[in-house]
Amino acid sequence: MRAAFLYISVIFLVIGCSSSQKTVSVEQKQKVETIVTNKSFKIDSEWAYPMVTNSLISLQSAGFFPNNSTASMIDITGHNQYFIFNKDSVNASLPYYGERQMGAAYDRSNGGGIEFNGVPEDYTMDITKRGDYRIKFKIKDKNALTETYRVSVLIYNNMSAKINVFSSNRFKIEYRGKLKELDTKDI
Repeated sequence: MRAAFLYISVIFLVIGCSSSQKTVSVEQKQKVETIVTNKSFKIDSEWAYPMVTNSLISLQSAGFFPNNSTASMIDITGHNQYFIFNKDSVNASLPYYGERQMGAAYDRSNGGGIEFNGVPEDYTMDITKRGDYRIKFKIKDKNALTETYRVSVLIYNNMSAKINVFSSNRFKIEYRGKLKELDTKDI
């Protein structure tokens, strides 16, 4: 009896997990491929995922985060943020939540966010086993010449995207949002 229950449970688990995968149409895969290979896209980030520290937990307890946000997941839809890839240059202005690793002061002109604008170094793009696109590059901060970012962008075939930013001076942060075609007004 116990073995039969275990066998049936495993069958339901396998069926449940396999049916939860979303299928993406061929047209959508081709659209993502065109956007990414042309290097002409933007990512509208909706959520920031900072590295959780005691300081962020204290800020959460004090009520410093927007509604529906926690120390590990912050809603950034109301921010004037952007991540634009246009041919050979990358422009970004993303809010930063987290801690610095070095004693240098934040540049107050951008509110302490992550900003870069220029041609990335060590650019690579590859396709994952699942058929998604991974872009990696290094770039210097727009305002603080001593800060460098290693950026990893994962673009899924369902038009969602994940941006990981590793800083030379701050803890890592991740952003998640939607991939969009670049309009002429975004350039």
